[in-house]
Amino acid sequence: MQWIVQTLKDNPAIAIFLTLAIGYFIGSFKFGKFSLGAVTGVLLAGVLIGQLKIEVSPHVKSVFFLMFLFAVGYSVGPQFFRGLKSDGLPQVFFAVLVCVSCLLATFVAAKLAGYDIGQAAGLLSGACTISAVLGVATDSINQLGLPADKAKAMIDAMPVAYAVTYLFGTAGSAWFLSSMGPKLLGVDLAKE
Repeated sequence: MQWIVQTLKDNPAIAIFLTLAIGYFIGSFKFGKFSLGAVTGVLLAGVLIGQLKIEVSPHVKSVFFLMFLFAVGYSVGPQFFRGLKSDGLPQVFFAVLVCVSCLLATFVAAKLAGYDIGQAAGLLSGACTISAVLGVATDSINQLGLPADKAKAMIDAMPVAYAVTYLFGTAGSAWFLSSMGPKLLGVDLAKE
């Protein structure tokens, strides 16, 4: 077993592609009507393989992160502009409300839990499914002038907090909106 770990440490590219393969495999399982999906599966596999303390070049991290953001933007972008065309102004106000709510909720939760900047950024990014926060927070932490080991510890904590909270950010929010949202608004979906 030790030689596998050492091989992955010596060849981080293998670890990255192994994470993608295992994550895609995990994401393909269905539990009734529920499925984690490829993205969540890869994030969970990344957390598991990340426990091996494999060092990946910051340049490789940036390239894969940018590829992820491109893929998300490429798939969601056309929907965004179609939505703005039809009834954009109410959606803009709602988006501002959601952004402010996400930021305030994360700030309060991070303060109550005693999180540092890296953990708080991962919490915001995962729970609110805003992947771009990871890149912005990484750049911001690097520009703070902190000692290198403290900055690295904060940056390394971000993906873990992101991956752990991403599951609730996707599945939890969908459950909350479908089951609790109508009750909170006093809407009976059976009559609709």
